Amino acid sequence: MSENKIQSEDLLAHKWDRVISNFVVKTGLGLSVGIVASALLFKKRTWPIAISTGWGFGAAYADAERVFHPHHVPGVEFHKEEPSV
Repeated sequence: MSENKIQSEDLLAHKWDRVISNFVVKTGLGLSVGIVASALLFKKRTWPIAISTGWGFGAAYADAERVFHPHHVPGVEFHKEEPSV
């Protein structure tokens, strides 16, 4: 057996870590952009905050779909490998 194989639990944990950190960063960035836009451009209305936070959440969700289901991405092909003895 090869010792550099990654166990499935570690692979899943790595995916979840990436998805959660991506969610926090993109949603936080959307919230920040919404607050700045609301304060500077839209006379302190709340809809820019909601729109940009939703945009960040949606972008993070789309990335999570790509991480957990890469076969749904257009142009990606998977080939079966023959088992090696």
